[in-house]
Amino acid sequence: MKVCALQGGTCSTSIEENNELITEHLKKALNLYQPDLIVCSELMNLPYFAAVQPVNDTFFQYAEPKDGPTVTHFSQFAKEHQIHLIGTYFEIEEINQQKYYYNTAFVCSPTRGVIGQYRKVHIPKVSDATMVTDEKYYFEQFGDGGNSFPIFTLDNGWRVGILICFDRSFPEAWRSLSLQGVDLVCVPTATYGYRKSLYTAELQVRALENNLYVVGVNKAGKERLEGEKVERVNFGLSCIIDPFGELLETAGEQPWEAICAEIAPEQIKRSKSRTNFLAERKPNTYHSLQGLPV
Repeated sequence: MKVCALQGGTCSTSIEENNELITEHLKKALNLYQPDLIVCSELMNLPYFAAVQPVNDTFFQYAEPKDGPTVTHFSQFAKEHQIHLIGTYFEIEEINQQKYYYNTAFVCSPTRGVIGQYRKVHIPKVSDATMVTDEKYYFEQFGDGGNSFPIFTLDNGWRVGILICFDRSFPEAWRSLSLQGVDLVCVPTATYGYRKSLYTAELQVRALENNLYVVGVNKAGKERLEGEKVERVNFGLSCIIDPFGELLETAGEQPWEAICAEIAPEQIKRSKSRTNFLAERKPNTYHSLQGLPV
């Protein structure tokens, strides 16, 4: 399977304009690579508003339902161009007149439409000289019950999992996907600041220790919303990594750069024949530690 990562860029506050811009770059990537799957970055059609201080309720107006214009548009795009597509959006769900907001990714099939979505589980709040964010104010923490880490089976049989940005730093999330037999984990991000130095290395280690492919898709370029004290620079460095932890392709720091690589199930088998980390686990030992205070 050929998989493509479309590194995001600076966005306006118009979802319609941003969807048109993303569509243009998706078409360029299609013409250049003819991929089977394209993956986009976190909150792909909005500026990263969670960095604004103090928090601002006006951003809730950009949330959409799962049958809203963004998911509808890109599911139609996937069908028209006969590709699989993983997109992202700011989701609103209303249950019993109560509104819930999520940082969400959705998976489109060229034949089945939207086959499912994943809501970000780990929601950060960070105050650092290089990064200020308060996602806890805007997004619900999903996953206290049920299957929080679903697997999506593509038309060609590939089993894909998704982790969004901060999720990538929790080994338990990766193992939850790995234990379900996932082949590929896609990681849409909109990260910047101190996370740059270990961005690719962290993803490489997760690929190696779980014997799977990883596609990390970051945002790139400069953005500054009203309320941000300094200009925010997303560093890009989107990457495609094999089950041995080796980089197949890496993007630079330019917005809207697309990278592509061919991935094969045989490589997953080869990595497991070298060292099958799942087979060497000691679940009973880990279980005995779970009752200890954190």
